[in-house]
Amino acid sequence: MDTKSLTFQKTVTAWDEAIPLGNGDIGCLIWNAPQKLRFSLDKCDIWDCSDSPELQENFTYQNVQDLVHRRKKRKLREKYEKCYHKPLPTKLPTGKLILDLGLTGNVVSHLDFLTAEATLTVGETKLRAFIHAKSPLGLIEVQKTGVQFRVENPAFATPQDRPHKVLSGGIDQSLKSITYPLPICKSESEDGVEFIYFIQQTTDSFYGITAAKKEADGKTLLAYTVSFEETADFIERDKALLKSALQGGYEKAFADHKAWWANYWAKSSISIDDELLEQQWYLNNYLLASCSRKGHFPMPLQGVWTADNGQVPPWKGDYHNDLNTQMSYTSYLKANHLHEGECFIDYLLSLTDRARDFARTFYGAKGLCLPAVMDIRGYALGGWVQYTTAPTNHLWLCRIMARYYYFTKDEAYLPKIYAFLEETGEFLLSILEEENGVYKLPLSASPEMHDNRFSAWMKPNTNYDLALMRAFCADMITLSREMGKEDTAKHWEAVLEKFEPLAVNRKNQLMLSPKESLKTSHRHHSHCMSIYPLKTLEYSTEKNKTVIDATVKQLEHYGRAMWTGYSIGWMAELYIAQGRGEKAAKELHNFYKYTCSQNGFHLNGDYKKLCCKMVLKYRPFTLEGNFLATDALQDMFLYSENEKLYLFPAVPKDWRRAEFKTFRAWGGLLVSAKLRNGEIMEVEITATKDAAFTLCNDLSHLENNKQLDATKKITLQGGETLRFAKA
Repeated sequence: MDTKSLTFQKTVTAWDEAIPLGNGDIGCLIWNAPQKLRFSLDKCDIWDCSDSPELQENFTYQNVQDLVHRRKKRKLREKYEKCYHKPLPTKLPTGKLILDLGLTGNVVSHLDFLTAEATLTVGETKLRAFIHAKSPLGLIEVQKTGVQFRVENPAFATPQDRPHKVLSGGIDQSLKSITYPLPICKSESEDGVEFIYFIQQTTDSFYGITAAKKEADGKTLLAYTVSFEETADFIERDKALLKSALQGGYEKAFADHKAWWANYWAKSSISIDDELLEQQWYLNNYLLASCSRKGHFPMPLQGVWTADNGQVPPWKGDYHNDLNTQMSYTSYLKANHLHEGECFIDYLLSLTDRARDFARTFYGAKGLCLPAVMDIRGYALGGWVQYTTAPTNHLWLCRIMARYYYFTKDEAYLPKIYAFLEETGEFLLSILEEENGVYKLPLSASPEMHDNRFSAWMKPNTNYDLALMRAFCADMITLSREMGKEDTAKHWEAVLEKFEPLAVNRKNQLMLSPKESLKTSHRHHSHCMSIYPLKTLEYSTEKNKTVIDATVKQLEHYGRAMWTGYSIGWMAELYIAQGRGEKAAKELHNFYKYTCSQNGFHLNGDYKKLCCKMVLKYRPFTLEGNFLATDALQDMFLYSENEKLYLFPAVPKDWRRAEFKTFRAWGGLLVSAKLRNGEIMEVEITATKDAAFTLCNDLSHLENNKQLDATKKITLQGGETLRFAKA
């Protein structure tokens, strides 16, 4: 198996099984027969944010509390949930470029992860395509002439159409439920170049696709771009961009593009016996760079691959800050792809004013808080009120930001991150209620236990909320000391003392809340947050081991009936916490087998109906499962928390070979290691900053191990490297 590419031997007939290309701004899915070959296009920032639910009268946390205490279930749903089922606001699909190659027959498709180039063949005819890594355009080269092309706008309703029924629930919403004016569509020719484009007006903006074609030397060269602006004045600029690209030619642009990707892949690598898991690691890191790039918006639910099926994207393609965005940005740190993750950090920092406004208008509080489900501008979209108004989801975003600093020691980012967390702390303390010397939230829930039923409101504090609040306090203590603010650190130590420990029942299982234990299979292992992803409950003491073991056993008992794809990857992480590599690897195989398309996209459900135990058989595409699974694989290779390193903590015993290069670890360390037949053969650790850490492995069989003292505490200066190897 070539672990650094994908090949489909048969014509792809579904958009969510297509060849994905992207550069963090523009995305493309290539699929369908040669007479109607589709390049389904997307652009990260095309949204219609009109008719915001947040602007309703009395859309407030106090109103939510009042309705909950009065048990006004219907009013809660009508005000805070029904608004989510309106078609707007939403991420919008962009449209497509369609080619008629003048051929019939089967299409063989190939994607090279290392060069981010797609190659399609129909008989003896070859087509090559890529989206430029550094420029807002895509190029296509077909080894024949006579190729016909057109662009199509999405199938919105027009003012002349009959009103389309808007669904009251679910995730399937036709584009015909959105009404826009008819697009402007034109074809033009200039200097031997054919242009075709459309301009679609939305509520307050314009967007469109411009494509160009030129024939020479028996080949057809095409270029395309996508624009989204407040006015429709982008066509001449886009035509000039494409004309220049066609004049420069495919190979010149491809060389520049390929150099960017070579630099990206030099950041880290893996090599293992398990070819499927190795291939998925490379695929998912390819997807990361394709849909998350510094200088652009971070990935929403579908990244830059919005559905091309005549519908509004699943869950509006929005920013779900109750798992989806956070899990999507779990793997980039250890893979050492900082710029791709900084995209998310920069975005959160840019929303500081918006978070301040939302804290004030919704919660009636000072400080910062972002909605748990929001549009691209950071405005609340509504939905299941128990989770979309939960304040602790914002703390999970803060944890993502804090971990960025722990793994980079980036002194330029620290003051900005600290200021964001400091104002968040002000918000948290303003909404907490003190009861007998203990802090409690006014309302508490555990995503997404009991769905949107009234029973989803649980006795404060749920373990989900509590784990996040305790982790936030720990981060404030650490970062305050990094900033030289000892008094502030002591203040947060005192705050932490006022939170109860996590709720554990008589069977030593983590509970959902102080009054409720898990009693059924559930997709969101929210009560396990402290084990993963927060990693604050470590498998390091007998007490913790007892709790983690009992909790995992309970999840095994209730099974996977109500799981989705990300549930499987999360379970793998819980096995990794126990050091059970075989079980973790099996779960990762289950994840790819049951819930991923041929192109690797996480489709949530067991859509192929291969697992009789899983109830959900649907296939809505979201990305968080991909990156959660990638993080799990990386955690099998390297544990790195709180200045501790543990090499290969959860590798299956039957793996004869496993190695990773330049994984990023706590303290800004870069770590490489090789394992052969269960024995560590080589270790290399480079400090990007001054660092002190403990190496938890026994390396007495390696040369140069005398550099370790009895406690295995190592101190390195920035730029210094340690190497251990077997003679």
